[in-house]
Amino acid sequence: MKKNNLLNYFSQQVNLYFDNRLTKDSEQNLMDAVNNDSECSKVFNTEKQFRDFIKTNVKRPAASKDLIKSIKSKLD
Repeated sequence: MKKNNLLNYFSQQVNLYFDNRLTKDSEQNLMDAVNNDSECSKVFNTEKQFRDFIKTNVKRPAASKDLIKSIKSKLD
């Protein structure tokens, strides 16, 4: 159970890392764990591959110029 809690915490730290929400010290601690522990490295690489897959394969529809103009006119 304790190991699962540690992996869950580490997974949360990995998510914060990829969202650029860690301090430099926390980021360094995370990278030390990735470099020194095979399970941590696996969690890190799995998340990185997933995020890369999403960025590559999920396309967001673009907003039309008319929609953008309409929103801007309502803000003025």
